[in-house]
Amino acid sequence: PFKTQDHLNVADVIVSNNDFFVSAAYNHGGAMARFDGTNTAQVWANRGFANHVSSSVLVDGCLFGVAGSINGGAATLRCVEFATGVQKWIFPGVGVGGIMVADHKIILLSDKGELVAGEVSPESFTPISRAQVIGASCWCAPTLANGRIYCRNNKGDLVCLDVKGN
Repeated sequence: PFKTQDHLNVADVIVSNNDFFVSAAYNHGGAMARFDGTNTAQVWANRGFANHVSSSVLVDGCLFGVAGSINGGAATLRCVEFATGVQKWIFPGVGVGGIMVADHKIILLSDKGELVAGEVSPESFTPISRAQVIGASCWCAPTLANGRIYCRNNKGDLVCLDVKGN
């Protein structure tokens, strides 16, 4: 069981082979468990890796996600080793926004509408591009389709950014 405050399990489960990661905010944290075909056993738990409204992404053996919660402190972008739960780094100041990965780059939409991109790395996160693209509260992950990034806020406003580079 992964019981949370008010049954709030917003972030998607991340699955890799027989391992799966679940996470919830409000000081609950995240955990990775393994299913052996018959039983499920927890491999690790990390109370600091608490996804609130956005799911993490798994790339090259690391989970990248926005951790923290509105009631549990400032949210930060974090990298955690999938196999062990060991935190590799923290990047502050993003709020409870959402992330995606494309072309081996993390693309993050902060909760205040700033779009930030940087290389996927287990060592650190260094932004290579950042721009304020939309206002109000943004809790959705940005979406990439046909060379365009779409960002939406809580008012329903939508921006489309052409990133084809041609």
